[in-house]
Amino acid sequence: MDETAALLQKAGWGLSGYSKGTRLYRLKAERFPDLSAKVFHEKDVPIQVAIGNYDFGICGLDWIEELLVKYPSSALVKVRNLGYEEGALYLVGSKSGGASSVEEIGVKPGVIRIASEYPNLAESLALNLRLKRFSIFPLWGGAEVYPPESADLALIPGRRGEEFFDYDLVAISEVRSYSAFLIANKHSWETKDLSEVLVSLEDKLSLSGWRLPSAPIARVLVTAGQPFSR
Repeated sequence: MDETAALLQKAGWGLSGYSKGTRLYRLKAERFPDLSAKVFHEKDVPIQVAIGNYDFGICGLDWIEELLVKYPSSALVKVRNLGYEEGALYLVGSKSGGASSVEEIGVKPGVIRIASEYPNLAESLALNLRLKRFSIFPLWGGAEVYPPESADLALIPGRRGEEFFDYDLVAISEVRSYSAFLIANKHSWETKDLSEVLVSLEDKLSLSGWRLPSAPIARVLVTAGQPFSR
């Protein structure tokens, strides 16, 4: 959240009260009177943008892919990799769990239990690994405490290149990397004049290559922010 707040401050939006620990969930921008922002839990941002409640959102690519892997036709445009809040999703297991590689997981007998707050990505991973029998435990965080007693594996976020985790867990596979992304609702991107907001970010992110759509309707400038809690 700190890096997002710094970006928007440098862009001159004037979002007073948007900082770590804020209790203000609806914010107004001094620079853009018609722009309003709302702070969501990060995993909800892609959903809110996709259904058209907001024109823009900032969240991690991990949560974008968590939505798109199940609903690939969602009305989302990945506008720009913002280049911060970088990390990776890892498939991890307990050191005492008996499986230290993808190959060993594939031949392990019985049902493979995977705990994660990314259930859609976890299911996609299990299918890609061609696991014959598996079950996914959807969680609201804390997946790392499940192996080995309550789950065989967990899909969790971590730093790039990380090999060992708390609770005696070890990385079996780095599934995908992620960072903060600016996303837009597809209909808004194609029909509204969002150039004023985009240009305010352009100077800070070298976004001169963006194609700014023309608008047959008046500007409606709305954005969704997110509390980066990692």
